[in-house]
Amino acid sequence: MAELCVIGLNHRTAPVAVREQFALPGDLALRLLRAFRAGPALEESLLLATCNRTELYAVPRAGHDPLAHFLEHLGHVRGGPVSADPAVFYRYDGLEAARHLFRVAASLDSQILGEHQILGQVKDAYRLAVEARTAGFLLNRLLHGSFRVGKRVQGETPLGRGSVGVATAAVELARQIFSTLQGRTVLLVGAGQNAECAALAILRAGASRLIVANRTVERARQLAHDLVQPAACDPCQLDETSEGAATCPALRAAPEPDAGASGYVRTCPALRAGGAVESAPCVGAPPPAGLATASPWRAGPQVAAEAIGLEDLAAAVARADLVITSTGSPQAVLTYDALAPVLCVRRRPVFIIDIAVPRDVDPRLAEVDNVFLYNLDDLDRLVARNLERRRAEVPRAEAIVEDELGAFAAWLSRLEVAPTLRLLNEWIDAQRRATIDRYGRKFTEADREQLDRFTQTLGSRFLARPVEFLKALSENGSTSERLAAVDLVRRMFGLDEPKP
Repeated sequence: MAELCVIGLNHRTAPVAVREQFALPGDLALRLLRAFRAGPALEESLLLATCNRTELYAVPRAGHDPLAHFLEHLGHVRGGPVSADPAVFYRYDGLEAARHLFRVAASLDSQILGEHQILGQVKDAYRLAVEARTAGFLLNRLLHGSFRVGKRVQGETPLGRGSVGVATAAVELARQIFSTLQGRTVLLVGAGQNAECAALAILRAGASRLIVANRTVERARQLAHDLVQPAACDPCQLDETSEGAATCPALRAAPEPDAGASGYVRTCPALRAGGAVESAPCVGAPPPAGLATASPWRAGPQVAAEAIGLEDLAAAVARADLVITSTGSPQAVLTYDALAPVLCVRRRPVFIIDIAVPRDVDPRLAEVDNVFLYNLDDLDRLVARNLERRRAEVPRAEAIVEDELGAFAAWLSRLEVAPTLRLLNEWIDAQRRATIDRYGRKFTEADREQLDRFTQTLGSRFLARPVEFLKALSENGSTSERLAAVDLVRRMFGLDEPKP
């Protein structure tokens, strides 16, 4: 199986400054695949490009270097030469290339062990190769094997369960406090990146109202806009491996909210095009009657947002179910003296996540009834426990990879020309002998000998063209043509069926 290879670089071999040089945004991957198809070097090709890896899976023709071919065409498509230290690239051939892809699809090679996004990214890469018509017989079978690996690992092991990022860990902690996050109010204090991602994750989990508090109200309005917009746009997904890139560029480029409004209800551009209202006041009250609503997670209420200054914090905490803080202030922003009197009269719990260093929340607030206070250490402990659980499942996931790799290798070994020709000869001979045994009693012994020689000659003539065709493919044909032809012959004559 030396024909299959993978070359690439990832988060282990190259820093982000190098990886971004080989990112394939927009239609760049499709254009590259079409260039590969038009060139002489690669029989089959597929590009897998994520924020943490860029990989070329290929069936190269003899005498061609796939890495040099990739760099050359990348330079042509981008309009300038591309160079890189060869040491940042890795290469695997044959079954090692298949094993690598299976481990990638199983999320065993991801920066965040067990993350599920990679399997969808592998499927997207395959769809693109099918569109470009660069995925032939071998890559088709290989990629479907990788899908089966990823699905088995997700279904048969808990490898991907449990949060391993600050944002998703915050959601997990919140769900431990509240039976549901549907309809909850989130107060975000400050504009820290981790707090922004945690707030977005909680909004995606069902919270319906957002209050953003900041020293500068204008910045609070902008942040509220950035948080609510992706929550209402279904294609935007939080990627816990890249926690500052959780909002899509199209939404960040959307028009600013009305600066005169203290709050607003936002919908994504696609929904606005269908007649949804872009903005409306919503300070402490539900949206106006008749306001077009958008369902950000295919169910649940629309997300409303408002912006306030830090001087209004006490009243906002009194209304909030979830408080996330990240201000960068050297002193506590949520103090015991200011908030304890407010929180003591509340009859429902408030969940506070302090992601600031130094801490934004007076630790004494944890002593107030119905106040659940967590800081980064608590989230880190949860993440560490979940990572430990995931690591414990690695042997089971690796066993699935090896099981599917063995099945793939067995399938591939059956497609060698010489063993197939031997089986085809044996099949013809078995049919010939069975026919002689059935009708031979009607002939004398001398006639049976002539009948045996006659059927041998006839069988050899029947086999001559298939044998000549397969041998020619073995010597001169492409890998995809050879494998597809051998597979067709084996299925046509039932050569892999168990013998009676």
